[in-house]
Amino acid sequence: MVREKRLNEIMRILKEKGYISIKEICERLDVSEITARRDLNFLENQGLVERKRGGASLRNFRIDIPFFFKLEENKEEKLRVARKAVSLLEDGMVIVMSGGTTVFYMAQALKNTPFHDLTIVTNSITTAWAIINLGKPFKLIHSGGMVRENSFECVGGYTLKLFEGLKADLFIFGVNGVDGKEGITFYDFEEASVAIKAMEVSSRLMVLADHSKIGIVAPYRVCKLERVDYLVVDDPSMESVKKLKEHYPDLNVV
Repeated sequence: MVREKRLNEIMRILKEKGYISIKEICERLDVSEITARRDLNFLENQGLVERKRGGASLRNFRIDIPFFFKLEENKEEKLRVARKAVSLLEDGMVIVMSGGTTVFYMAQALKNTPFHDLTIVTNSITTAWAIINLGKPFKLIHSGGMVRENSFECVGGYTLKLFEGLKADLFIFGVNGVDGKEGITFYDFEEASVAIKAMEVSSRLMVLADHSKIGIVAPYRVCKLERVDYLVVDDPSMESVKKLKEHYPDLNVV
């Protein structure tokens, strides 16, 4: 691929996601790491991107892409992840669920299951709305708190109080990045703080991630991969996913 087309493709990805890693450039554009770094250096010199560890973010880009825009992004892959995740649940569980589009699709997928006795705790307005519309006799507990405009997740001290004294069987959450070295990462500090608190009160963790999240490193780490019990992906045969499994043999990749 000629340089101009390569740079345009990098910028297109950045406008969609806000961040791109060196690894993703190499895999998507079939170029060497040296070439990827040169391209990012050029874009940085033009004032278009800001270099980050292992990649770059779009300068002045607001990471919070609106929820309903992301809902259609990689939709089929997210639906595949959602169906797999639902198959791992058991009736009677107490579950904490985050916000995010893949979790939203998972909540919707509960409609066609025999489950009738789930307690679902969430800080997300969209996840709560999906559960309400199932018409199932689930017990739903919502945190309340300060609502973030584009993600519709509640954050802050009031939200964190929800987890005081809570004991959950499973924390199910969407992420911004899954990386072998840096672990599970988020773009937003406050959402990461809620996730960390939810982890503390949950016996097991289930991460939902379509292929676009693998190899991505966002600014705020919530945990290392050793802490994750289930990594539910749309395509376990991906080379990047296989490498994660090789380095973390105890990780259940579904």
